[in-house]
Amino acid sequence: LLLLSASFACNDTKPRDTISAGQLNGGWNNLSLKVDIHSKKNSDSSEVFEVNRPEWEGRLKIKPIRTFFREDSTWNSAHYNLHDSLVYNPSGKWWIEGDSLVMMQQFPSIDITRYALTVNNDTASFTAMLDWDEDGKKDDKYFGQQVKVKK
Repeated sequence: LLLLSASFACNDTKPRDTISAGQLNGGWNNLSLKVDIHSKKNSDSSEVFEVNRPEWEGRLKIKPIRTFFREDSTWNSAHYNLHDSLVYNPSGKWWIEGDSLVMMQQFPSIDITRYALTVNNDTASFTAMLDWDEDGKKDDKYFGQQVKVKK
């Protein structure tokens, strides 16, 4: 779930329908994330959860998430704890539809999420509705940024 929150941002000057799969191929590291949690845990309260790179490890107790998009349309999102041990690694298939990134998670559970995606040089952003608070409803607005790992 954190991966799907972990994610992509930028000020794209290209038309949004020109995103290609080639722009995402490779490794990406989280820069920031923001989630507007609607009716937290099915209650009357809402909340904003926001984390930027400088505070990432202190607040989340994990290293910035490393997401890998491969040419064979597979992805995984490696979550390492502060001792460099892999603690969570969701994976699945991905594809581009117009200006959207579709991620079908196949492990550890099945889920499909469509992200509005923009890419600008080595920075990407995506926005989606997620079930961040795990209340059974995809009613939480997620916005995340990632930077491409240099080879």
